[in-house]
Amino acid sequence: MAATLLVAGGVSACNASSGAEGETKTIRYQSYTGMVDPAELADALGYFDGTGIQLDRIGDVQGGPESLRAAATNQVDYGAAFNGAIAKLASTGAPIKAVVAYYGTEGDVSGSLLVKKGSQLDEASDFVGKKIAVNTLGANNEAVLDTYFVEEGLTQDEIDQITLVPLPSINTEAALREGQVDAGYLSNALKEAALQRGGLTEVVNDLELIGPYNGGSFAMTERFIAQNPTTTQQFVEAVAKAVDYAQSHSVDEVREVMQGYLEEHDRGDYAAALDLWRGTGVPSKGGVVRDEDFTLWLEWLEAEGEVEAGSIEPSELYTNEYNPFAKED
Repeated sequence: MAATLLVAGGVSACNASSGAEGETKTIRYQSYTGMVDPAELADALGYFDGTGIQLDRIGDVQGGPESLRAAATNQVDYGAAFNGAIAKLASTGAPIKAVVAYYGTEGDVSGSLLVKKGSQLDEASDFVGKKIAVNTLGANNEAVLDTYFVEEGLTQDEIDQITLVPLPSINTEAALREGQVDAGYLSNALKEAALQRGGLTEVVNDLELIGPYNGGSFAMTERFIAQNPTTTQQFVEAVAKAVDYAQSHSVDEVREVMQGYLEEHDRGDYAAALDLWRGTGVPSKGGVVRDEDFTLWLEWLEAEGEVEAGSIEPSELYTNEYNPFAKED
């Protein structure tokens, strides 16, 4: 993926619709089931009005690495990914930057390791030799689980005996209930729905382990930014304002706006999935990205041997140049 992105750095990013100055005005993207995408929220709130920017949804994506891969191969114009995945890719020299945080963990919003009640899987050591469903490998779920197992004193040999099974999040609950896996990691509305149906219980959540944090960001290639500076400015500013709207308005207000938008775009099934959505979980105002959003995951990647120690600084992984809320700090 890194090699592809490096090669793509010299390829034109033009797509079907461009502005008068040759800049792209159609932003291609992929959505996640059960989540409020702040780009869509920005569109619903009219924050793109007057900019000429239009959103073009390509489809759904299962995880951050896949989303970054789509950006790297010019299938979409931004990737929406776990900050650790962005750090791993950027550490290889790939020209990509996080531009605004879009999801995180704070308050009522968290990701949890779930098991069936009565399973006797209560402690980290109980998962040795077991199978845990995660949405994708090398991303947020795996990083949090590794953090949990290490903090609970498991050896690397014991951790290696725990099998992570990549499954679409929408299928994780069924796989757990049917005994195909021993546990599953779920977040947001899908987690709330699973717990509401009963029979499952939470072992640990990422808020307990890590505290409030920005989990993932929208990331753009440096090629796209360089070729579309005005579009980038307008897009990131609108997304940041949408994140701030979600932070400063009630969950019901945001849900109502998004559900109406999804209904208008013939995605009523997505609207229903937001009934249990509780917020973005982004703790920084307007999704301003910070060093600390990457430091923890760089340490994890270095410990895993995925990134050479000291090879990259957190400040090299993001830019707040286009986020108006960064100027308020």
